[in-house]
Amino acid sequence: MGRVRTRFAPSPTGFLHLGGARTAAFNWALARKEKGDFILRIEDTDRERSKKQFEEAILEDLRWLGIEWDEGPDRGGPYGPYRQSERGEIYQSFIAQLRTKNLIYPCYCTVEELEKERKEALKRGKAPRYSGRCFFLSSEERKQREEKGIKPSWRFRIPEGKEIVLEDLVRGKVVFHTSFLGDFVVLKSDGIPTYNFACVVDDALMNISHVLRGEEHLSNTPYQVLLYQALELTPPLFAHVPIILDEERAKLSKRRGEVNLRFFKEEGFLPEAILNYLLTLGHSFPEGREIIEGEELYTLFSLERISKGGAIFDPARLNWWNKTYIHRMDIKKLEEKLIQWGGEKVKEFKEELGEERFYLLLDLVREESITLKEMVEKLRDYVSVKEEKVEDETQLKILKFLLSSLERFNASWEEKEIKENLRLWQKESGFPPSLFYPVLRWSLIGREEGPELDRLLVALGKEKVLEKIKARMGNNGN
Repeated sequence: MGRVRTRFAPSPTGFLHLGGARTAAFNWALARKEKGDFILRIEDTDRERSKKQFEEAILEDLRWLGIEWDEGPDRGGPYGPYRQSERGEIYQSFIAQLRTKNLIYPCYCTVEELEKERKEALKRGKAPRYSGRCFFLSSEERKQREEKGIKPSWRFRIPEGKEIVLEDLVRGKVVFHTSFLGDFVVLKSDGIPTYNFACVVDDALMNISHVLRGEEHLSNTPYQVLLYQALELTPPLFAHVPIILDEERAKLSKRRGEVNLRFFKEEGFLPEAILNYLLTLGHSFPEGREIIEGEELYTLFSLERISKGGAIFDPARLNWWNKTYIHRMDIKKLEEKLIQWGGEKVKEFKEELGEERFYLLLDLVREESITLKEMVEKLRDYVSVKEEKVEDETQLKILKFLLSSLERFNASWEEKEIKENLRLWQKESGFPPSLFYPVLRWSLIGREEGPELDRLLVALGKEKVLEKIKARMGNNGN
């Protein structure tokens, strides 16, 4: 086997979907494992739906995920251009080859005619495929249509009685027969190449060695193999990976906004966790390992460990992955991630608490958080002073007692001392633990359940704790 060259070829018609990100991750991992090249190619031949803003977003999201490419539209390379919209002359030269060999023919059928033909086939219980009627038009009939201003598309003529054998790296031997295939369009009437034609030319000229893609593309493969043969080009090795399914075992819909990579980015998921999770969707690491970091993400990647069955996207599992990464991360690296996500607000929290207390609170907050977004929200709740005041007389008595006890407290503000005194104050107050501790916690963070109180008090500091309790008491504290 020569140098491994893989590619990811997204269409810039929307934000990067989890399925696309998984495809990119698999191709990137294989290229890095084999010390080969990973190429990014933009398939922007859909002029109406392709947008520059989506192309920029895809590049930005891939970089955020930690996937870098060796060649692409932003950095060039020896096999450019890397946007299909800029490769028109290349495609025309290969169309000319097919015409010279009489392997393609003009098709003048309208969309309405093709739709009618499709419905009639379905009515007869047959799989819809083009009848090939334009292939049988005479030169005079073609001339009449062109004189009417009808611009033809160009169809590839499927050879009869031929068997196409594909040795798929995931699915093994797959056999197609041309009797089930219909003549297909390679060039649309507006001069734009179709997906099946353009990707064959591009993959061949860019020396792509392996194509890893979703199994929904398996049905495209026989058409592409026929084109490779007709153009005398060497096809890559194909690996069709299982599609990603949702919780109901249906295909994960692109219409779900929460499966775009950008959604997870905005919600405060860590790119390392998402990349790790994507590489387990339809692929398993040795010895059942799940949390994989650094170079092992690709050194342990293996085509042999890609499954044939559908991969289930489970939001709860992704939450677990992200929470685990947050818990394991070095505290200062986690601070950097928080600042990248929450900006100046995080810096303000640190300035208000001081570095030591900030890290104590950060360590406390991450234990009960799944995302960076949750961490920032909790930091805000823990640091800010709430205006909502106590109205219940019993709660007010507890806070008055706590305020008095804390103001008289002169021992060192350490976890051990706080823990011992909290127990003592609870007993002295005469209120049961089930009432005393929830009131104190509510006064500090606005809810009755949460982190250990001794650690919370130490992290906030005595002044902040007193300030919060006084704010909860309002004028009743005077």
